Amino acid sequence: MDLTPKRLTDKNLLVINPNSSKSMTKGLNALLSTINNYPATQVHISFYTAPLPSPSSINNEEDAILSTEIVLSDLTSRLDQYDALLVACYSVHPLVTALKKMVNPNVHVTGILEASVITSLGLLMQGNGKRLGGEGEKEGFGIVSTGKYWEEVLGEGVREFLGVKKGGNSDRFKGVETTGLTAGELHSNDQKIVRTKMKEAVKRLVGRRDCSVICLGCAGMAGMDDMVREALDEELGPKDAKMVYIVDGVKAGVVYLEGLLKIMPS
Repeated sequence: MDLTPKRLTDKNLLVINPNSSKSMTKGLNALLSTINNYPATQVHISFYTAPLPSPSSINNEEDAILSTEIVLSDLTSRLDQYDALLVACYSVHPLVTALKKMVNPNVHVTGILEASVITSLGLLMQGNGKRLGGEGEKEGFGIVSTGKYWEEVLGEGVREFLGVKKGGNSDRFKGVETTGLTAGELHSNDQKIVRTKMKEAVKRLVGRRDCSVICLGCAGMAGMDDMVREALDEELGPKDAKMVYIVDGVKAGVVYLEGLLKIMPS
């Protein structure tokens, strides 16, 4: 039997920033540049920024709906150029569902929230295994996000994605802690203040020592792993801090879609 790997047809993946902040798109590009530089990578990643009047930061449901309308109006005619689409907004963004309804079934679509949850579940210990020996019956994952609005919205979004009935909970999901900053303020504010608020949110999330995966709950948090890691060291100690994974939804989304393109080529 010939086991020589067969070269797949090159695929194109578009990372969609549904807000109008070009600086955020630039940050996503920088974040993913290392992934796209591997010689074996056959997926070509490109980037798109929603035009005005899409909001520069998506801070509520109204912003998400507006950005969806603008992106669909601007991008629909070009969708047939892509084999996968990643919506780079950490929310239950209506654009994800809208795109899935529009494209062919062999075009894969996901948002970075969904991708981070899928990745987190794969990183958790199975059964009742624990890395940190915390209070909960099972270890789980949690989210660090921006404004307080997202605590309930993301919480409900995750529970729905996990198939938990409204009002219920999953022992794998440890909740959402927020910084009180908008996505734009993560980069425009004094970085000392940003670092302090990020660290405070992380410490609240891992304080019970039952959260072993932390999701960066905003595309604007790209590259802020060091702030999270510093907070983990301070709250848990260097030894236990190493037991906690940090999941960037943008990276997780690209790797997830790359995997689908390779295992389910059209």
